[in-house]
Amino acid sequence: MRRKLENILGVELRSLAIQTRENLGLTQREMGEKLQMSESSYSNIETGKNKCGMLTSILLLEMQKDPSDFLRNASHKVNEWYEGEMK
Repeated sequence: MRRKLENILGVELRSLAIQTRENLGLTQREMGEKLQMSESSYSNIETGKNKCGMLTSILLLEMQKDPSDFLRNASHKVNEWYEGEMK
């Protein structure tokens, strides 16, 4: 169960990273710098090779106008999964 929840949040954070970079008009190198990581580490998040760690997740949330939007959406995705599991 934990692995599935980590995958759901990983997909949501990957999407948030891509959307945030596009909204800011940054290159992957620039986004990596903002997130205190190398360009290749950031690229691995965008491609899904790696998931966001705790620090990266927090830094991404800090870049949002309203971080609670992301949290509500992620919570909704988790609840949908739970509901599917309960059937």
